[in-house]
Amino acid sequence: MTPAERLKRIDKELAAQAVGPTPEMRTAFALPELGAAPGKKYKLLADGDSWFDYPLGQDVLDYLNNYFKHRIIKLARAGSTLNELVYGPGDLLASDPSQGTTRLTEVVKKLREVKDLPDQRFDAYLFSGGGNDIAGPEFFSFVNHAASRLTNPNAEVVHGVVSATFQKAYEDMIDILQAEAKQEKIKLPIFVHGYDYPWPDGRGAVALGLSGPWFDPTFRKKGYPFENHDQQQLLKRRLIVNQFIDAFNKMLNAIVTKYSGIVHKVPTLGTLPNIGQWANELHPTNPGFLAIAWKFNNELYSVLG
Repeated sequence: MTPAERLKRIDKELAAQAVGPTPEMRTAFALPELGAAPGKKYKLLADGDSWFDYPLGQDVLDYLNNYFKHRIIKLARAGSTLNELVYGPGDLLASDPSQGTTRLTEVVKKLREVKDLPDQRFDAYLFSGGGNDIAGPEFFSFVNHAASRLTNPNAEVVHGVVSATFQKAYEDMIDILQAEAKQEKIKLPIFVHGYDYPWPDGRGAVALGLSGPWFDPTFRKKGYPFENHDQQQLLKRRLIVNQFIDAFNKMLNAIVTKYSGIVHKVPTLGTLPNIGQWANELHPTNPGFLAIAWKFNNELYSVLG
């Protein structure tokens, strides 16, 4: 199915809705720039996971909005997987319209709500997705038992998921959004990121849309304990997780190359090297998220001017 055909499916979903500027949009764009820092402020549309919607503290979007004073419409929901963000809920590729409104449909809807208001169009789309697809129960299939003496993580599984499945999902999303941008005669730069190297030390976060720990249960079952704060045990775990992050970033680099000038990767890798900058196995602390938001802000100004 081509991007144009997929957009037709989205059109069918939106046809049943009264698409127009909502009170939410009008209110958001009318907000004063209280204490705005120097420099241009951007209007941003964002979807993603808990790095954009963290219920236990401030997240990337919170800081971009409250600290850097950009105006953001947020669709992100904690716990979202890449599959959900691109294809669900409901199957974007399905021919049956009863599958329901997809997350991408909601993105397109927001773009169209301001299409006839040039001064209120979005300057860029921010996206955060992929972390939940390899953390949690899904992580189990990636790791060989330590006693097997097989290389970790399982290279074939990582390649199949990250280099194939993940890349296809990103390409599908980008193709659809660019087809919509072309149809509406607008530019839509897309900003993505590759997370950072976490510390799989068993700390979780119990909240709506979150649970955890995400790595510790698998490591314990696969013969990689972490007892008595043994740093060598923790580093063994971290080296395995780091390879996922590296594979994910390599995939994003390929995406940036393929969609040169359209997709921009925020250089988040290596921003949070210390364990104290992480609130748990998957999320930074508030200062950590601010550091990531700072990288986003710099990239926005670098690309958008």
